[in-house]
Amino acid sequence: MASFQVWLEVLSWIKALVDATTLGADLQKAYERHRQESDTITEAHRVSVVFSTYSEDEVQALADRVKGCRDRFIAQGGGAERAKCICSVLNEAMEGNGGRLPRIDDWERYYRELNCSR
Repeated sequence: MASFQVWLEVLSWIKALVDATTLGADLQKAYERHRQESDTITEAHRVSVVFSTYSEDEVQALADRVKGCRDRFIAQGGGAERAKCICSVLNEAMEGNGGRLPRIDDWERYYRELNCSR
């Protein structure tokens, strides 16, 4: 079972990356804000229990992918590549969940807003 901490990291970074992509928010500030938000903390606790079949290594791999998106954002500065990177992470989560996006946080809304199905 993956820990609350690693889920909190994944959820906080995904939210921050979406904010930076769609709103032009400061990435680091958005991450810090989401990491301390009660709704993100609550959701990290929930998914650490509900998705207990995900191992620590699997969720850490997801966290590493999200951090890779963060690093590319910083190096490249943005554009369409931001959405593509987030979509690749969400698509990977979908593939690992039998072809359906796991009901985690606002992932379904992010998937639609970023046009990940194209």
